[in-house]
Amino acid sequence: MDETPKEYGAPVYLKGSHNNDVVDEQAVFVDIEQNGLEDFKDKIGEFRTMPGDMLIWHPRTIHKVDGPSDGIWTTYRRVLGGTVAKGGTIYHDKTGSGGVLSDLGRHGLEDGQKLDSAFFPIVYPTFDKSEAADRDSGQVGRSPRDIVGKLGGLAGKASGEKFFSFFKVLGSR
Repeated sequence: MDETPKEYGAPVYLKGSHNNDVVDEQAVFVDIEQNGLEDFKDKIGEFRTMPGDMLIWHPRTIHKVDGPSDGIWTTYRRVLGGTVAKGGTIYHDKTGSGGVLSDLGRHGLEDGQKLDSAFFPIVYPTFDKSEAADRDSGQVGRSPRDIVGKLGGLAGKASGEKFFSFFKVLGSR
């Protein structure tokens, strides 16, 4: 990550919120005022990142990044995001669910298959040299065609319902 601007842009987390039992695991946006989150909404952790910093959090942790109050970003920063999966994890196709933006690669896996591909590299307990060779040769990557095909999944009903709440938030400013 690049340095976080002093005025805005720091990742903010609700400490312990991964233990909540009220937010649906498919939720994209969370109202921290909803019943059941009282124990977490005031336990805020903020991280001002510096170049080279890495943040790792539980996938159920409620988090956000606040932009500038006027909505105009005057600086940009680079962030590399990723997800970790334990051995034996099963792939689930997210097309039509709103989660398709996290899966833009051309790995060829189908729903229900074991997550076993150079697109999802093994990093522990040992590095897989054959996966690195696939990446180095260009077999792992994205193409405009792959991205357009996956983005077509955003037109689904489930996606529309999830992203509708996002646009309501934008319109409330």
